[in-house]
Amino acid sequence: MVISGWFLGQVCLAQEPVIPVENADMATESYSDEFQEHFFEALKQKGIENYDKAVDELLKCKKLEPDNDVVDYELGRNYKELKAYDKAEASLLAAVEKKPELWYLDALFGVYESRGETDKAIAVALKLAESNSTYKENLVRIYIDSRRYEEALELIEELDARLGSSGEREQQKLWIESRMSPGESAAFGNTGEDEKNDPSTEGAGDLEGIYRNIENARQQRNHPEVLESATEALEIYPSQPGLYYHRGYALNRMKRYKEAIASLQEALDYLIDDKALENNIYREFVIAYNGMGDHRKAGEYAGKIKD
Repeated sequence: MVISGWFLGQVCLAQEPVIPVENADMATESYSDEFQEHFFEALKQKGIENYDKAVDELLKCKKLEPDNDVVDYELGRNYKELKAYDKAEASLLAAVEKKPELWYLDALFGVYESRGETDKAIAVALKLAESNSTYKENLVRIYIDSRRYEEALELIEELDARLGSSGEREQQKLWIESRMSPGESAAFGNTGEDEKNDPSTEGAGDLEGIYRNIENARQQRNHPEVLESATEALEIYPSQPGLYYHRGYALNRMKRYKEAIASLQEALDYLIDDKALENNIYREFVIAYNGMGDHRKAGEYAGKIKD
């Protein structure tokens, strides 16, 4: 875990023998113990997905140590799980301001991606890429998602030159080039209406066409085709919760329940204010956990389904 070094220091402090000290020092020792008690309780609650309780414990920690960047980081992660994105952003920005750690920026990047704030996500991804070039692969996908094709191609060429070509980047390059016909070379920021109305772009490349193809395959009960279409589309649209949902749906019908659960969890991670899709995702969780014989977990997700 990324903050294990910090934890180790805390644990070592806790294991040292207690030496009699003056009242002020005793108060400091008590203060540290109280902080640790709340902090580890927060981690425990987060581990069992009680994010509200985890936040409550972390807020107690923040009162004790208002300048602790790790507390801000953990608050941000829990707020994200609760889909309280404004609070998540504020907490993670506070952590970054105190200490611009790579994992703090990564968590902030995740919030912006979940909320669909492309420009902010790109700004953070550029900072991350300065320290770790693997984030440039994520940046390519964001550029493609936001139709910033020219920047995506430049970055692909940079990655190919440094790392060598890859199948995924080659596929991305071909897809982008198919969108950059001479008539639209100056229209990278268009709304996509021309593409929707152009018969030559309907089908697998166009997101709307992808969903139509998936729906047709579902109606024909062609689950391998649903799985293949959704998986391929996610290489181009990695932040589409609907594609993760359809992938989980197909995996459930193929009795690949563990893989279905992983895909459905990713769908929830990217989901923003879509109750109908959220309910469908929960229904698939119920099917997956029942298929695995975990009826308690299936019941938990069934209870989350709302009219």
